[in-house]
Amino acid sequence: MNGRKGLAVLCAAMLLLAVGLAGCEKASDTPPPEAAQAAFDHVREGYTQEDAALFTQDFAEVMFAGHDAEWYLGVVRDLKERFGAWGEAVYLGAQDSQYTWRVSFDKGKLKVLIVVDEDERVSGLWFR
Repeated sequence: MNGRKGLAVLCAAMLLLAVGLAGCEKASDTPPPEAAQAAFDHVREGYTQEDAALFTQDFAEVMFAGHDAEWYLGVVRDLKERFGAWGEAVYLGAQDSQYTWRVSFDKGKLKVLIVVDEDERVSGLWFR
């Protein structure tokens, strides 16, 4: 295994370690802000279409520190292999600038957390 591929596999494994099954939280009574919803929609569509540019469309520069859009596509493929297709999503709410959805996948449910910075760019993204 060459160094770059090994690093990508290690980083993907670390991201997958952060993945955990979601609980049964109640849906939020208020919708997310427009920027958070747009970012979520782009991540979902990028995941579904395996489109790196769409998946990372709203990412802040900090999200590309050491990674490019194609690296994220590798993570998407790993997640799809483990959890399958993206299904129904329920918005759970926000804490500070962190917005959370519960997403049903073919093989389980995950929380998708998106952090939006003051410029309305994604500065954090987790699948738990």
